[in-house]
Amino acid sequence: MRIVELSQNPLIYTCRSYLLLGDWNRIYDINTLIDPGTDSSVLAEIEALSTGFGKNPVEQIILTHNHFDHAASAAMFKWHFGAKVYAWCEGEGVDELLYDGQRLNAGDSSLQVLHTPGHSSDSICLYCQEQKWLFSGDVQLHIRQPGGVFTPEYVETLRRLASLDINRVYSGHDPALTLRVRETILQTLANVRNSRISSNECS
Repeated sequence: MRIVELSQNPLIYTCRSYLLLGDWNRIYDINTLIDPGTDSSVLAEIEALSTGFGKNPVEQIILTHNHFDHAASAAMFKWHFGAKVYAWCEGEGVDELLYDGQRLNAGDSSLQVLHTPGHSSDSICLYCQEQKWLFSGDVQLHIRQPGGVFTPEYVETLRRLASLDINRVYSGHDPALTLRVRETILQTLANVRNSRISSNECS
């Protein structure tokens, strides 16, 4: 599977958007866009890519959560490419709701949906077991020291992610994490457990 990280306009508040393609652009590979963000200029960038002869450049869109900076242009991308939109909860343009443990074909591989609340109640991560890649959305995996207030749901999210075999994390805002991934998640979990735990989850 190939990952194309789309360009970000520094003047626009948006997220990192990822286009997942098959290595050989075969007709049955599923071109998948994770988090279209808010910047419509990436439409031209996508259309300029080699995404497979006779194929839609984007066949499905997956939202890691419905916050504006990740999901605002989902309906526009859906209309432009005729793509199907998946999300954990209902929102503009969403066609199908996801469930925990669900597997979706993406590129020439598959992604497992992991419900990972903490940043928001509808946050998900997408795990490619074959490549050992995680698309983490806004789930914060690198907290350097104790302090602050966190939810029990976030603690459980970190515990769950620490149990996976991950060698690369593609974040919704930060550069890819490629070194000491499990150690980083475990340290974050320890720091969060040594902070204040509140029952009030972000929305």
